[in-house]
Amino acid sequence: MILRYFFNIPAITLFLLSSTSANATLFEDFDGGGTTPFTLTNTSGGAPSIIGGGPSGNFLRLTNLNGSNNNSIAFDEEASQTGPAPTGLVLSFDFRMTDDATNAAAGGCCGSAADGLGIGIFSTATYGSTGGSNPGAGGGIWERPSFADAFTIGLDIFQNIDVVNLNWAGVQITEIDVGLSFGLDLNDNIFHRAIVTINPDAGNALVNMDIISDVFGTPSTQNIFTDQAIAGLDLTSLPNYRLIAGGRTGGAFTEGDMDNISLASIPTLVPEPTTIALMGLGLAGIGFARKKKQN
Repeated sequence: MILRYFFNIPAITLFLLSSTSANATLFEDFDGGGTTPFTLTNTSGGAPSIIGGGPSGNFLRLTNLNGSNNNSIAFDEEASQTGPAPTGLVLSFDFRMTDDATNAAAGGCCGSAADGLGIGIFSTATYGSTGGSNPGAGGGIWERPSFADAFTIGLDIFQNIDVVNLNWAGVQITEIDVGLSFGLDLNDNIFHRAIVTINPDAGNALVNMDIISDVFGTPSTQNIFTDQAIAGLDLTSLPNYRLIAGGRTGGAFTEGDMDNISLASIPTLVPEPTTIALMGLGLAGIGFARKKKQN
């Protein structure tokens, strides 16, 4: 089951935990607290950039309000977070995309913002272990990221949809329109948080995904996928990988932003008493800090 059920803690606690770099092997908040070097790439349109003034400080703007963007952020292979992951992985990231009216005001076509964002783990044998890498170069579709030798999540907003999809080894496994199913708007100018848990299932994997909408305002959690089977994604023999994200525009535009990106191995089933104690202290400290800030 998803990580919050694994620890039997509520979603808001997971939200707090996933906001702290101490609980992630790979973490990047674009405020100087990152753990792993990354490279920004631009194949066409405006280049990606780090921008200040977000609700939690700096953030990454992957796509801009101009045509034919195809940009990426490629993290170097993280030595402590690569290869087999027999206990599973959890990926968390914040995302924000601008809406249809912003697209129209910028001169974009089609009555809909576009196109979307994607993120995932990519085999270093195919995509390299360091430096710039943009799997979307040459026509790749980030919002439908069916890339070979990769597990990816896509966020597709073109033609007034709100589709989340899962992809493995060059094939789309499943998709859901979260607007129709949950009333979620993926391009409403608000930061949302996605939490994706990949759990082992013999030689396959089970994927769970939550989206915490308006994560810095009035958070509300929806479970998007529950134990979605991914045949052939064997975590015990996972090849070395790196984390890469990207986005694109076409004749229609969106400002596609990301922040607070983290990737970590799931702890073993029964944490040691010391680990449990440290977790309790961490939660207490977070709660005290939040209370003090409110006062």
